[in-house]
Formats: sequence, structure tokens, C-alpha cells
Amino acid sequence: MSKRRLDGEKTKQHIVEKATELFSQKGYFATSIEDICQATGASKGSLYYHFKNKEQLFLHLLEKQYNEWAELWKEKVKQYATSVEKLYALAAFLLEDFLSHPLKRAGEEFSGSQLADPLIMDQVLAMLSSSYTLYTSIFQEGMARGEFAEADPEELAMILEGFVNGLINVGFKMEEERLHALMKRGIDVLLHGIVAR
Repeated sequence: MSKRRLDGEKTKQHIVEKATELFSQKGYFATSIEDICQATGASKGSLYYHFKNKEQLFLHLLEKQYNEWAELWKEKVKQYATSVEKLYALAAFLLEDFLSHPLKRAGEEFSGSQLADPLIMDQVLAMLSSSYTLYTSIFQEGMARGEFAEADPEELAMILEGFVNGLINVGFKMEEERLHALMKRGIDVLLHGIVAR
């Protein structure tokens, strides 16, 4: 790699790091291109060389975070032998990510915006909802092994994704320990139901 290209990659990485800090501290709308230029010491020309606009930069940050999250999950899932264990673990993992994600607030602002570029919004929403595809593979595996009753795995995954997000939304002001217990109880209910036997 040439020195010029290496310097360009370093500049891009520096922009990514500082922009992540700014978006996590100030939110999406309150962070301006000028703020990012000031924090990085980069000119607008340099910033626009790497990212077409603020939305593209933010999309890049979300994609980076998601890819890191997906890689972590790939390693973590190896610890669990059964599909039931994986289901509990993935729900807890999603909750941990929600509680610790540096771009959580900015992502919520962005996804609720009427001003965002529809194409970028579609990419963001597709990425944010893609965790349900991880559930699909767990349900498929569980059915193949006889752990779960036969059903449409994609439908179950969407139900569970809505369920998990709903619990996070209603419990986001709770203490972490209580929210984790609520999430575990939610998976219990999904697996075993509440009908008296």
C-alpha cells in the first residue's frame, strides 16, 4: 500500500473514531459536519473525499458496529450446545448490545427522521432488523433436532424480534439486572407458554 493511500486510510479511521464519539455524545442531529471537521482536524474536502455526506458517514459507522457485533456473536454462539441455549443467549446478547451501543441514541434519532435519504434509511432499517435472521437459523436448527415443534421459522423469528424489541422499549428505564431477568422470562414464556396444563 502506498504512503498516500495509507495516510488516507488513517485519516478515514480517525474520522470514524471521532464521529462515533460525537454522535454518541450529542446525537445525530446535533452533530454537524463542522463539529466532525473540528474534532478530527480534517478539512471538509477531506471528509467529503471519504464520505459523500453525514448520512453516508453515519451509515458507515452503523455498518462497522453491526459487523463487529455479528463477528462477536459468531464466536459466542459456539459456547452453546442446544438451540434453546442459543435462543436465550442471543436475546441476552441483543439486550447487552442495546444497553452498551455507542450509537444507540443517534440511531434512534436517525431512524425516526423524516428528512433522511430514503435509500439510506432503507439500508439502516434493513441492517437494524437483520438480527431476526439469526433467530431464523436457531429455529431451523431447533426444529431439525426436535427441540422445537414444526412451524414457519421466519414467522417465529419476526415474532421474537418484535417481542425482544418490545421488551427493550418497555423496560429501557429499568435497572439492567431487572431488564435481563425480564428478557429471560420473555423467552421462558415464548418456549413454554402461559396456558395452564
